[in-house]
Amino acid sequence: MAYEFYEILGVSRDVSAEELKRAYRKKAMEVHPDRHGGDKEKETLFKEVNEAYATLSDPQKRAHYDRFGTSDMGGGFGQGGFHTDMDFSDIFESFFGGGFQGGGSRRRSTGVEGEDIEIRVKLDFAEALSGLKKVVSYNRKAVCTECAGTGAKKGTEPKECTQCHGAGQVRRRTQTIFGVMEQTGICDKCHGTGKIIMDKCTTCHGERRESIKIEKEIDIPAGIDDGMTIKVRGEGNDGIGSGAGDLYLSFSIPDSIDGLTREDTNLFYTIEIDPVEAVLGVKKTLKLPVLGERTLEIKAGTQHGEVLKFKGDGVKHISKDQKGDLFITVHIRIPTHLTKKERELYHEIASEKKIEVAEDGILSKLF
Repeated sequence: MAYEFYEILGVSRDVSAEELKRAYRKKAMEVHPDRHGGDKEKETLFKEVNEAYATLSDPQKRAHYDRFGTSDMGGGFGQGGFHTDMDFSDIFESFFGGGFQGGGSRRRSTGVEGEDIEIRVKLDFAEALSGLKKVVSYNRKAVCTECAGTGAKKGTEPKECTQCHGAGQVRRRTQTIFGVMEQTGICDKCHGTGKIIMDKCTTCHGERRESIKIEKEIDIPAGIDDGMTIKVRGEGNDGIGSGAGDLYLSFSIPDSIDGLTREDTNLFYTIEIDPVEAVLGVKKTLKLPVLGERTLEIKAGTQHGEVLKFKGDGVKHISKDQKGDLFITVHIRIPTHLTKKERELYHEIASEKKIEVAEDGILSKLF
């Protein structure tokens, strides 16, 4: 078919060079056999994709292909290979884990990345509601003060690596479907530093960093909740040749205390009242855990399970200037033991309402 190459790459006949390059990158990544367990069908398709791009990316070959429907200009993909000015380094690094020779040299890695540190901080219920300044202790890696981060014994210096000759990288030859590819990878002898430590520092033992104990005061905002995390920039492990990592404080906080329960920014509590209080109504002072005293107005005729809402009496929102609410659920406590006087009064009420009630546990009149 005359324009099969365009179809293979999924582009139109008037595709621009930049669009063609993007289409090739995408297609090559999709069908590369290394991503499909060496699938032979994908290998064939991958070859077709590369032949298509090799032809269409070359103006002279593309013109010939457009005119004659073939890429054969006296040679061929299988005979003379293909030529393209595309940089394959990014694609080959994804497939083979190293740079592709010709894609430009890579900078030697002589530093150490500063890692993040995560610590668990326990707070009690009241601390989380009010917020506080808290001192946390943890260990972090700091640049060794003895060797200033070289890893070498004081008065000595690291020597040039004999395997990579100070480059920090070595070239390796790999057999691929294209033939032999030359790749650049990190030197496994010096781990990319280009240096070998002959006499190690007596403090860090050649690790270039030492472990130190830190005590740091952290400002914990009111409303912090269980599972939340606070990030403190630059307080993680020191880097060498790069910035320090960050400190992450992950909080562990109980969700209730003495019957007071938290859900997000709202608080919930349950009280029991006497049937008389429910019937006649009452104003009573309640002492809540953490919150202190609150005055409740129980209206006459309050039913079991009714909820009283105290707006804005909950937990402060951690990032907003507002609070949740306090909800108090009312349970009516039915007495199980009555005095003689109480029993007489209940019988009077029953008689007034013409209610047949039990007498000593037995109904006085059966229906």
